Order: sequence, then structure tokens, then C-alpha cells
Amino acid sequence: MVNFKLAAAILFVGVTTAWQTSTPSFVANKSLQRNAIITNALYQKRHNRRLNELSMVATDPTTGGGMFTATNAENRRVVPEDVRGRPTMKVVYVVLESQYQSSMTAAVKRINAGSDNMAVECVGYLLEELRSDDAFEQFKKDVEDANIFIGSLIFVQELAEKVVEVVKPRRNDLDAVL
Repeated sequence: MVNFKLAAAILFVGVTTAWQTSTPSFVANKSLQRNAIITNALYQKRHNRRLNELSMVATDPTTGGGMFTATNAENRRVVPEDVRGRPTMKVVYVVLESQYQSSMTAAVKRINAGSDNMAVECVGYLLEELRSDDAFEQFKKDVEDANIFIGSLIFVQELAEKVVEVVKPRRNDLDAVL
């Protein structure tokens, strides 16, 4: 792959040293080579960092790929596969758009895989799903035994009222409400 930034940097360094008649050509060439090597190393470092960041991007575990999720809360439910005697905390969340939940799913899976101190069960609802009576009833059941509730970007008044109807009576029993 051609790195256009590197090529531009080399061209710029070459142009800026080419007119200097007092500088011997072998010095200019060595300077040019040194600058090119340093610039290339810098871009490689940035490129590798971006690759590492991209490896942390979550994909939907239910469909085998993509940044977005299925439209059923059960498809977004994460239950620890192996609790190993760890205490389990349940998180229920409601978000406006599906891409927000992919980060939550990835975080919970990482906790379950890497923590010796706790396990997390997590289920997420898209705000619009709460219009469905079946989804709303399941949401009530999930909040009933949750430890933490998270609501984000709940702008639709009628749906916000539904969330408040379910969460408000449990607010003092929940460990956190965000």
C-alpha cells in the first residue's frame, strides 16, 4: 500500500534540501534517508495503534458480524457462560440506537472472560422496542431482578414515561440508576 503522507514528506524534505548548494549531496541524501526512515516509523506506529483500536470494535455476537444488532432484546442478552462461583450482577439498559449497545455487549463479554471477581448478565432494549407489549413486559421482568439500570438518550416522552413507570418503584432497590 502506498503511503501518500510518507511520499509527500519525502518530496518536501527533498525539495527543501535540493536548493542548498553549500550542502554536499551525500549529506542531503543521508539527511533525506534519515528523515524518511523516521517519518515511516512514525506512520507505522500510528497505523499499528489504529489496528489495535479496530480490534476492540464490537460486532454483534448474534449475527456473526456487523456493527449493529438484531431487533430482539433476547438476542442482545449476555449471560455468563461459566460463573465459576463469582457473584453475578445484572445490568438492564435502554438506548436510543442499536450501535450504542454493541459497546455494552463487548464490555460485558470482556468482564466475564477476564474477571476473577465478578460476572455480569446484561440485557439491552432499544427505546422503540418498548412500544411492543411483549417487549415491555419482558423489560419489566428484567428490571425486577436487575442490580443496575442504564438509560441513555431517552427523548421520546411517551417511552420515557414507560421507563419511569418501571424503574421508579425499584429505584431504591437498585445498586445504581444511570
